Amino acid sequence: MGKMILLVLLVVLAMHSLALLGFLGYGLATDRLDEEKRVQYLATWRGEKLVPPPPVEIVEEKEESPQEASSRIQVAQQEREILTREMQMFAQLLQDKDVSLQTAQAKLEKDLKVLRFEQEQFDARVRQHQKMAQEESFRKALKNYSAMKPKYTKDDFMKMDEKDVVRYLSEMKSDTATAILEQFKTPQEQAKRLELMKMLEQYGVIDPSDKDKHTDKLVSNNG
Repeated sequence: MGKMILLVLLVVLAMHSLALLGFLGYGLATDRLDEEKRVQYLATWRGEKLVPPPPVEIVEEKEESPQEASSRIQVAQQEREILTREMQMFAQLLQDKDVSLQTAQAKLEKDLKVLRFEQEQFDARVRQHQKMAQEESFRKALKNYSAMKPKYTKDDFMKMDEKDVVRYLSEMKSDTATAILEQFKTPQEQAKRLELMKMLEQYGVIDPSDKDKHTDKLVSNNG
């Protein structure tokens, strides 16, 4: 008997659930149930207690009086005037900064020009001092080579560049230079001597007849 009652209750409950679901489905399909009603039906079906939603407060807009409209317009105009003044001040500030930058740039270019001129002057003085030092060193070496025995001077000249040797020979007395050139006797020394004679001729230090004379003397010494 108890099982029969339980079965009847289950059948009734199932039919009630199917009816409720069918009703909800019909409402959803026909858009007859809004969100609020759907929540209410589902809560009822679950046995929950619903709390009624708070009433919607409808605020009626009060019509603006002429005085209020005039005041609102006046405030908006004042705000625009303040904004306009601020924009003008900002534009003036930018213009002043631009002028300052142009002035600073012009001064920088002027300073750089002066600095480049001073650098050029300094470099020129350095080159002049270097030239004077080199000239002084050359004069000392020339004096030493002119006083040395021709054989020793020839040994040093063999280690030098031809241009440097030609400069020394062109600055020496003719007899001293001739005595040094006569010391070039080996084949290697002869080759360098001939190159030196050729360069001396090109620089106008000697003429071809002097070169031939030295060459004949060199050949005679080797014989």
